Amino acid sequence: MNVLYITASDSEGRHFNGYLLHKELKKLGHVSTIAVNKSEIDEPDIEQIGGDFLKYANAATVRLERFLSLYSVLPITALKLYFKNYYRKSDIIHLQLTHALPFFSIFNVPLMSKRHKMVWTIHDPWIMSGHCIHSLDCQRWMNGCGNCPDLSLPIPVKKDRTALMWKIKKLVMHNANLNLVVASNWMMERIKKSPILSHLKCHLIPFGIDNEIYKKQDKNESRRRLGIPSDANVLAFRWTPYFIVKGSEFIKRALEELNIKKNTYLILFDAPHTYGLDHLNDRYRFVDLGWVQDPRKVASALSAADIFLMPSIAESFGMMAIEAMACGTPVIVFEGTSLQSVIKSPNGGVAVPFKDHKALAKAITDLLKNSKRRQELSESGIRIVREEYTLENYVERHLELYKSIMNNKL
Repeated sequence: MNVLYITASDSEGRHFNGYLLHKELKKLGHVSTIAVNKSEIDEPDIEQIGGDFLKYANAATVRLERFLSLYSVLPITALKLYFKNYYRKSDIIHLQLTHALPFFSIFNVPLMSKRHKMVWTIHDPWIMSGHCIHSLDCQRWMNGCGNCPDLSLPIPVKKDRTALMWKIKKLVMHNANLNLVVASNWMMERIKKSPILSHLKCHLIPFGIDNEIYKKQDKNESRRRLGIPSDANVLAFRWTPYFIVKGSEFIKRALEELNIKKNTYLILFDAPHTYGLDHLNDRYRFVDLGWVQDPRKVASALSAADIFLMPSIAESFGMMAIEAMACGTPVIVFEGTSLQSVIKSPNGGVAVPFKDHKALAKAITDLLKNSKRRQELSESGIRIVREEYTLENYVERHLELYKSIMNNKL
């Protein structure tokens, strides 16, 4: 089998950009190539698309696109693929994060699907709307967009061309022949409701993690590495106040609400804690890890925590929740996002009412007081990950899909 993955970058978001699938397929003896707009990994079969001239020409089309308040319509970098042997020889083309960088026009989708069997992993709802990645409470994506309530949402635009973009996306996808993949039931339900995508076959393949890395570790040793006392309360979470959908505001308000007398440490991933949490310095001790790229360090830090908080208000899957569960750390999420079903609440974690910081604070307090319940959630979470979210399952499910497509069963 010869598979070509097309994605924005080879190094950023390896769970989501096809890189892990590419590596695993090669280990199994298949031919695999990953074509990227931005390459930072020097390995065979990773191909950077385009050259200097195409780069400058694409920059010009992207400037025009931004002026017109469109996105992923005019980029031309991916046109170079049509002249490459690895493209022509591929049995299956698998699109991944094509809208993460402006290099791939969605008009390539129907063109490519006329000559190749195609798969597209839909990582977020962007293709279903007129411009935004997550529409939050807005339902316009189901009936044509237009009169957009918030043009600043990622991906931001200056003028309201959302109705036009919605029509372009619908035209493109109704002229494309391909199979879709999503990672959560929440995304599957979204696809079914989408006038742009509901006519296409869609397959549920949850992401998988490496259980040799993400596994339960000795909590005291993990805490020692971070300078945390073994008897402290420890909460871990992503701190991304600049990215509202990840729920940092609700974490902050819950922390303000808590009344915990015991020494409590906060392990922060991503952003410095000094951005928005300084007023809590007298109540908590901070372990600011910043942006951690080493998965073993992530696993060790997650193992040090009593609870992992992930109250996202818009989430298509929630990889760090799965990583925390694999490390035996119970997770608290909001109801109404993909996370509730992904963690198999109430078995793999706790789901509290949507956007309710008081309920979040109460759930934290209750879990910290109840070591037996934490242990039950820890054991259940580990079992769920081993049954549902292993890298082996992830690869095998894709291979089964590819084989069915190759045999014209789909």
